[in-house]
Amino acid sequence: MALGYLSAMLKSAQAGKYAIAAFNIIDYNSARAVIDGAQEMNAPIIIQLSVKTIRLWGFKPIASWVHAFAADADVPVALHLDHCKDLDVIRGCIDAGWTSVMFDGSALPFDENVARSLEAYEIAQAAGVGLEAELGAIGGTEDDKFVAEDEAILADVDECIAFCAAMPKLATFAPAFGTAHGFYKGEPKIAYDRLERITAKVDIPIALHGGTGLTEQQFERCIQSGCAKVNISTMHKQQFIDGFADLRRKEPTNNEPIPYIAAQYDAMKSGVKQMIGLFGSDGKASVTAAR
Repeated sequence: MALGYLSAMLKSAQAGKYAIAAFNIIDYNSARAVIDGAQEMNAPIIIQLSVKTIRLWGFKPIASWVHAFAADADVPVALHLDHCKDLDVIRGCIDAGWTSVMFDGSALPFDENVARSLEAYEIAQAAGVGLEAELGAIGGTEDDKFVAEDEAILADVDECIAFCAAMPKLATFAPAFGTAHGFYKGEPKIAYDRLERITAKVDIPIALHGGTGLTEQQFERCIQSGCAKVNISTMHKQQFIDGFADLRRKEPTNNEPIPYIAAQYDAMKSGVKQMIGLFGSDGKASVTAAR
């Protein structure tokens, strides 16, 4: 089927109390593993990319991979731009066929974040695609962005309400509530009370950043509290590497590239299916609106 749109997909997930997995892909093989895993689980899925990955491969090649895979799939697939501060990259993604984009102004003062996010929001609205925006400082490392644990800032509830009121048609909203990018160094300190106060006042589906390393119980509580999109990046990248490395350890004299690509694909697809099961989106393709 044609690519789906983030807003419609996440509204379905929000209403159904499940979450859609959003995987940061690395290359063609990664995209194939994610969409094939979703197809096998009959689940909606979000393919998203970092700015540095887009700069490596280019807008059009990435769009061509994902559009081709989605056309052959029977499940909703959205193509999303992850953390981005550059409006030119946002425009480039939209022009190439992305169905949603993210503007990350979370490092800016509140008023400036609103103003800059509004610029991105107007670009996205004019093009008919969804926008994700972020408030607060989510800890950890994501691409070239690093926020130390002691510098992470939970989103202010009143500011969340004002932020979303300025952009009522956001596809998804990413407030900081204690999760972190990368591997957790200790027990995640999730501010469930803050998340629940935000979702009680804001009707926009919430995006959970920093999904790698959370427990099944933590995912379940976040999803039941309003998180409809869960980002998985670090785990997927690790499986991308481990797929090659594990086979090399098992077969050190194997110098044929294709078995390594196949092993990498299998490792990533297995992780995709595991996360889909945890998020409750398995079997939900037919009840997830694509547009």
